Amino acid sequence: AKSRWTTLYATLNPLGELSLSKFTHEQLGAPSGYVLLFDRDREVIGMRPANPTIERNAYPAATRGRHGGQRVYAHRMCREFGVQINETVRFHHCQIDHNGILILDMKDTIPARGHSKLHRW
Repeated sequence: AKSRWTTLYATLNPLGELSLSKFTHEQLGAPSGYVLLFDRDREVIGMRPANPTIERNAYPAATRGRHGGQRVYAHRMCREFGVQINETVRFHHCQIDHNGILILDMKDTIPARGHSKLHRW
């Protein structure tokens, strides 16, 4: 079975914190930050690798936990685009598009808590 350590894995919590697994972050080139994009019509978040010291609207990536995962504080983007959730969700099918942008579909999420019954990490 595929685990979160070998597949693209991202979650969003009600505080607007986007968390990426180490594997996901590395597949994106392990950038120091991300520019967050939002397609309101499709309800899709895009995360484009970026350097926050150069790109003014890039959000810095912060290491989260012992396993090298990354957290991006996206509260401002969520507020700006009216993204509201009441529980932490996992993006079911994360993908990196041909431009190297991580695509997170708000319409294709599952509760992050509930998946542990399906997969033994």
